[in-house]
Amino acid sequence: MSQKSAAKAANCTGIPPKFSGNLCAFPLPLSNNDPLFSSAFHSSSHKDRPFSSKPRLNFSSINDVEDALCLFRDMVRIRPQPSVVHFNKLLTVVVKMKHYSVALSLFEKMRRLGAPVDVITMNIAINCYCLLSRVDFGFAILGIFFKRGCEPQVSTFNTLIRGLFLVGEVAEAENLFKKLSSDKLCEPNEVMFLIVLHGLSKAGHTLTARDLLGCFENMSCKPDLRAYNAVIDGLCKDKMVDDALGLLSRMIDKGISPNVEGMVEEAENIFEIMMQRSICPNIVTYNALIDGYCLRGQMGKAKRVLHSIADRGLTPCISYSSLINGYCKQRRVDEAWDLFLKVPFEGLLHDTITYTTMIQGLFHKGRFADGWKLFNDMEARGITPNLPTYNILLEGLCKTQQIAQAFSFLRMMEDKGC
Repeated sequence: MSQKSAAKAANCTGIPPKFSGNLCAFPLPLSNNDPLFSSAFHSSSHKDRPFSSKPRLNFSSINDVEDALCLFRDMVRIRPQPSVVHFNKLLTVVVKMKHYSVALSLFEKMRRLGAPVDVITMNIAINCYCLLSRVDFGFAILGIFFKRGCEPQVSTFNTLIRGLFLVGEVAEAENLFKKLSSDKLCEPNEVMFLIVLHGLSKAGHTLTARDLLGCFENMSCKPDLRAYNAVIDGLCKDKMVDDALGLLSRMIDKGISPNVEGMVEEAENIFEIMMQRSICPNIVTYNALIDGYCLRGQMGKAKRVLHSIADRGLTPCISYSSLINGYCKQRRVDEAWDLFLKVPFEGLLHDTITYTTMIQGLFHKGRFADGWKLFNDMEARGITPNLPTYNILLEGLCKTQQIAQAFSFLRMMEDKGC
């Protein structure tokens, strides 16, 4: 590939200009003359070993890098040669042993000997260069992709973007990501978004990460818990409490099932930051802690947080709902019921969510009559049931074999537009 064609390939494929000069040739960190490579590849302890034209490729017997190199020696001598799958498996074993330079030397020897090489092989080589903080040579391997007429996979670009972040080339990583998206060179997947979000947050570009997460939410592939945690963690480290709280609340509103440990940890981090800054935590922070403790089953801690809300003069209506829900999920319905009865004496009113949660808890314990009484009380107080409320009641009728009543109730739901 000429320098001119290399530059053209770089322009068409998103290679950062500062790396496009490496597309034609690249040095290897471990040559075949290196003592480690030579001693293992030509070791006298192995050269007299009987050679079979069809040796068994036993990858599980590899205990160290010398074993891997000796197996490679056998593989290149076999006729017919093993498939590229076997060579890739051997390279992967070497990479797992963290001998990245050795893996690259084997890759180069494969190319010289005409051993089979495919996109996965080149991805392994790119990954090794990135792990050695030589992402520039990784882009040189990308040049080989284009020279062979191969189309890089999204995993190839994922590796390069991760490598750019690893060497501190944050702007280049961000620009490559944007170019891949804008020029439709590849469809970014969840892994790519996660790499970029982690990289930006770790580098202190927290607001950029937050904005990117917002774009991610509007795409076909949606952010998962790891994506939200990466940005929330960055916001916490930058003491951006309001943004962290807002994002945590948004995540929960989107119905993303939180990792209990991670959620509580983030909420506790936010709580600690606010206390250090003498800022009184708001109800959102307290509710996040209560939700997390309830999911963990730590109802004692959740109840103590509820008491501290009242001590600070905040209105804990939603907090009561969270705690009632927690007790019901723990099958501690009697405690949930006691808390439910206490709410009016605190000068608070139950809402649809609290009623629905309590009805569901009673039904799960087989207390269907009590659940229906609570539903009647709900309607008498002018609190409008929602679809989940009706679904719980309908399910209760079916469980108690009241099929005729269930059909009648279903028609009533249809009449109400449910």
